[in-house]
Amino acid sequence: MANILDIFKKEIKLKTQEQDGKLMEFDLDNIKIVKLDRQAAELLESQSQLESLSLVECSLKTLEGFPKLPNLQNLVLETNQLEGDAIKFIANTYPKLMCLSLAENQIKTFDDLEPIKQLKKLQQLDLSDNPIAKQQGYFQKVFDLVPGLQVLDNKDKNGNDIQYSDDDEEGAVGDDSDESDNEIDDDDGDLDDDEDEEESSPKPTKKTKQ
Repeated sequence: MANILDIFKKEIKLKTQEQDGKLMEFDLDNIKIVKLDRQAAELLESQSQLESLSLVECSLKTLEGFPKLPNLQNLVLETNQLEGDAIKFIANTYPKLMCLSLAENQIKTFDDLEPIKQLKKLQQLDLSDNPIAKQQGYFQKVFDLVPGLQVLDNKDKNGNDIQYSDDDEEGAVGDDSDESDNEIDDDDGDLDDDEDEEESSPKPTKKTKQ
């Protein structure tokens, strides 16, 4: 069986070709990593233009040694074994993050979560199926902690589910409320402007497992 470094080399080459020679998004699922070794981290770090990184179901227990990616905006680390130290690492390492999913990990307390307030650009966060999500007042406390947050666990600040269509996956956060529809009507249905705004917004993070 190929080792982790060989898998990363192969996948980076393949995905770079798929993305016309410039790797902007990298995802690798269901590969037992536990802790990223130095060579694999350096390989990823060489992709300094990377904007989206997804490592789902990789048995990650720590982010120690993870690559510094100065342009990273979207980070998906669902279904791993990460604890509070991961939050501190992410907050100190990826200041441009707009979307973060840590669903199905082991984030337990609000003290664990406290460093996330450093992520001033964070708009979407998923902590569902973590122990912290069962804490009293969880939903409101997280929104209070991160003032710029728009979506938590695929719900808006009012607790309404955020619905994503296939067309929206590359677009902005939104909901199907009447208020949103009225705003579009007031702008005389200027869909071209809406589409331009969507293209500049982060790719939504969505849970891969229900």
